[in-house]
Amino acid sequence: MLTFLVNHLWQSTLFAGAVALLVPLMRNDGAHVRYWLWWAASVKFLVPFSLLTLLGDRLAGTRAPIYVADFTATVERLAAPMTASPLSMGLVLALLGAWGAGSIAVLGYWLIRMWRLRSVLRSAVPCSDPPLRDLRPAVNWSDALLEPSMVGIVRPVLLLPRGISERLTREQLDAIVAHELCHWRRRDNLTAAVHMLVEAMFWFHPLVWWIGARLVDERERACDEAVVRSGHDAHAYSEGILNVCEFYVATSLACAAGVSGADLKQRVTNIMRNRAMSHLNIAKKVLLVGAALGALVVPVAVGLMTGSAALAQDNADVLPLVRIAPDYPPEALAQGLTGHVVLEFTIAQGGTTKDIRVVESSSPLFEEPSITALRRWRYVPQIADGRPIERTGINTVIRFALDRDEPAPTSPPSPGQPVVVRPDAEEE
Repeated sequence: MLTFLVNHLWQSTLFAGAVALLVPLMRNDGAHVRYWLWWAASVKFLVPFSLLTLLGDRLAGTRAPIYVADFTATVERLAAPMTASPLSMGLVLALLGAWGAGSIAVLGYWLIRMWRLRSVLRSAVPCSDPPLRDLRPAVNWSDALLEPSMVGIVRPVLLLPRGISERLTREQLDAIVAHELCHWRRRDNLTAAVHMLVEAMFWFHPLVWWIGARLVDERERACDEAVVRSGHDAHAYSEGILNVCEFYVATSLACAAGVSGADLKQRVTNIMRNRAMSHLNIAKKVLLVGAALGALVVPVAVGLMTGSAALAQDNADVLPLVRIAPDYPPEALAQGLTGHVVLEFTIAQGGTTKDIRVVESSSPLFEEPSITALRRWRYVPQIADGRPIERTGINTVIRFALDRDEPAPTSPPSPGQPVVVRPDAEEE
């Protein structure tokens, strides 16, 4: 388990590093592009590459263990000295306790602030001032000195502090409202909540918190660009942001998107420059598509390529002496049914088989004949320190085929080669 965690953290850190190298190439493009790159780096902490390789392995039709298809075995070798000796139960409990305490502390911090924000939302009243009352989502007035914020994920509500129209001009207020509506259209509260889950689970990793800061920075810039691009005056919009920061308190939750996030000085500078963002050119689109394929498709492809060979790799040092082909079930033969059975078993000290179980089966008709035949198989006993030992977790595949063109197994049979059964099958 520790090896898997170290491997996963290394993968996620490397992926975030690749994103950090990719983001500067998009500096002249819209902030929304950079935001989604950082969000992908965040989500990577929730999706180990080994799960993608396992998906490819399953698509290949095998049930190989997850570590067989893991193409990041280098880190497992590096971590092996740390995990070779079993950890004491006391240390394991201490590590789990430290992780749990940290996660509970982070979640508790957010829950307290969420409860306070929900209290503000419950005391808010619907806005009756035109044209705010006709906006979607709903707009509510709040008596709290809280900045304009989009609160909620499933049914979001735009909270506006009562009296804000007396402190901002109509032009400034319209721009601020447009900023919040941009958060709503982008589903920023939802994506921020996903990253908050990452922070709660991996609170000990400083890179996770750094990514969180980048997400807030880029989402605010993306909304600023959208507001100016929609025709709002850059000078009035900048003054509106500064007035909000002067009179109101910023929200304390990333999943309640407000106005005052990120570096205000840099934001105002960018707004006043009103620099048009270029669209992604063909080269950058190809680069992003290639990066996405590398992150998603390559692990699945590796699982597909290695899945079919997993059994042979697992059983490479297992030498069969006798493998009896099962009888073709008459019911399956009458129906013209073909299929396969994947079995897991133990090789006893004397080379006999036991503890047989079905891992996968295309039809129940093939299971009992396969188990009956496997009980008669014999293997070369495994010797360790001069004594025969048991081998557990051995896998084999038995295929039932009616096509006589399918290649027959070699003689003597190879360790990981499937047994092919035909209606006229004989002992191998």
